[in-house]
Amino acid sequence: MKSEYSEIFDRAKPYLDTRNNEIHVKVVCNYAERLLESFPNADESVVMPAAILHDVGWKMIPEKDQLKAFGPTIKDTNLLRVHEVEGVRIANEILKEVNYDAEKIEEILNIIEGHDSRLTALSLNDELMKDSDKLWRFSKTGIEIDHRRFEKELGKYIAWLQCKIPDWFFTSAGEEMAKESIHEAKQLLII
Repeated sequence: MKSEYSEIFDRAKPYLDTRNNEIHVKVVCNYAERLLESFPNADESVVMPAAILHDVGWKMIPEKDQLKAFGPTIKDTNLLRVHEVEGVRIANEILKEVNYDAEKIEEILNIIEGHDSRLTALSLNDELMKDSDKLWRFSKTGIEIDHRRFEKELGKYIAWLQCKIPDWFFTSAGEEMAKESIHEAKQLLII
């Protein structure tokens, strides 16, 4: 992660100590950086803070309730929305604390506000954020954590993920990264 975003990340850390979110955010940021290389007209100064801050709102949901709101079998979409709304509030505080550009803050908050619940993208920046977030699921780390978290047998979980690739990604670059990542993960996880 570039140094200009490290203060945002440092201020976000206290909100990322749930749901493996610190690990999640680092992986998401790595994918965001890679996607940004393919889209020079995207705005890194919007995508990267959104990637860092998109899940800070999970901190406001008791851990015992979090699994109801995400994963292969969502049971409570209201909690999913709570994490987005709370994420906007917390991200706004953090971005103002670091004196981030006000126009950029507005776009970043709009992205965070619907990063999971909104099925369409507001902009290319939003597409890259959404694709980066989904790409976590296809990383070796994401697969290892999530198949256990969701109590899914590894091979079946990977097969389920592969079926989702055509539906989940906004960019062809994101889709290709998902295919590459899951292939690499399968090799490393010996599937």
